[in-house]
Amino acid sequence: MTGYVNTKIIATVGPSSSSFEVIEQLASLGVSGFRINFAHGEPSLWKSWIEIIRETEKSIGRPLAIIGDLVGPSIRIGVLEEPITLSPGDVAEIVYGEKAKGGSERIIPLPLRRVFEVVEEGDILVMNDGRVKLRVIDVRGLRIRVEALTPARITSRKAIVILNRDPGLPALTERDMQCLRFALDNELDYVALSYVRGGEDIAVLKTLIANEGGDVGVAAKIETRSAVENLSSIIEESDIVIVARGDLGMNYGLEEIPLLQEHIVYETRRRGKPVIVATQILESMIDNPVPTRAEVMDVATAVKQGVDALMLTGETAIGKYPVEAVKWLRKIIRRIEERYPPQKFPPSDHQWAYASSIVETAERLNASHILVYSIGGTLPPKIAASRPLVKTIIGVGDVARARRLVIVWGLHLRHVVAEGYEDGLHKLIKELCRNGEIHPGELIIKAYREAHNKHVIIVEKMYGCN
Repeated sequence: MTGYVNTKIIATVGPSSSSFEVIEQLASLGVSGFRINFAHGEPSLWKSWIEIIRETEKSIGRPLAIIGDLVGPSIRIGVLEEPITLSPGDVAEIVYGEKAKGGSERIIPLPLRRVFEVVEEGDILVMNDGRVKLRVIDVRGLRIRVEALTPARITSRKAIVILNRDPGLPALTERDMQCLRFALDNELDYVALSYVRGGEDIAVLKTLIANEGGDVGVAAKIETRSAVENLSSIIEESDIVIVARGDLGMNYGLEEIPLLQEHIVYETRRRGKPVIVATQILESMIDNPVPTRAEVMDVATAVKQGVDALMLTGETAIGKYPVEAVKWLRKIIRRIEERYPPQKFPPSDHQWAYASSIVETAERLNASHILVYSIGGTLPPKIAASRPLVKTIIGVGDVARARRLVIVWGLHLRHVVAEGYEDGLHKLIKELCRNGEIHPGELIIKAYREAHNKHVIIVEKMYGCN
């Protein structure tokens, strides 16, 4: 892999990318993190994927993040033996249960009793990222009759949104609790919570993690009206924010999604937090080896907005061309980054101000690298928030911290075991010299924290690699 890009790539693991050979290829092409969707599969399968990803880390020699995506308070249909195909005007029935034959019977199983208690005649049910709409025409006990407003192909485990209605589900289900324990037991790096409604949902999840003795980052998926309305509190509580455009498209008109993405990215970035954009990044590549021009434009927009990462979902999970999708995404990112530097925001706290001064010094002096050794992992995201145009390499003693940081914009991680900040920087520089990543004559910026919380910036010209 030649060159580097600042905007990170995250790939979802699935049937198309579940082998060591494919995952290693994706990582070699620049994928920094892998997502496991807990809505599909079961623990033994997820564990096998984790083992492959950790083995890939050793093979490529750099840390990789793993994100476990909790289902959250979602409404999902049960299992259909056959897909159900509807034309506008066709009628189907949603019934309480786990499974149904489907097909011409047009019976849709739904194993969530609460829905039958809150849904009303006239409600609009939205599925498949907003492309399928069903109108409720009758509710009788545990049976709901619906009329298709759009063409529809309904398959197992698809999410449903009741337009403009909150069913009042708990933030975490029993299944989520089981998946959370799995994530902690298997040392995942992040858990993402779906259908977040406010900062209190994230606070509850963090409390549960702390009570379990876990150490995992929390990502908030912004996909409901409540989440958009309570965005500030969610950003404050979260470690990372995800613009989940699929379900946003089911809760809002599709024409609203570009504006919502811009708003969420802007608000998250100006607070110095990492932000990811997900869903339908290169969706046509599920079936085709080349993206559409519209998809290329969409990726370019996200890169120009300065997102930390772009997350592929179906493209790498079930698509025919997972490797090609990553190649194309990387190619688009690199070209746009060459032309458009990201917007910079003024720092909003003292640590960000220190980080910003590191970046400003490096850019003004045209340094070749910013080198940082981090123990707690709090400074590097602030450096990234300043969007440095100088290559930034972070040495970290704890590999778990390195994995957490690797999906943040512009950071290049190295696992370096050291006795302290100065020792860590010394060892990091020796490793970079040995690998030919820095050279005599280059100007580098070193940053670290001394005793008594004293922050240091050192400008140094490399005279040798001893």
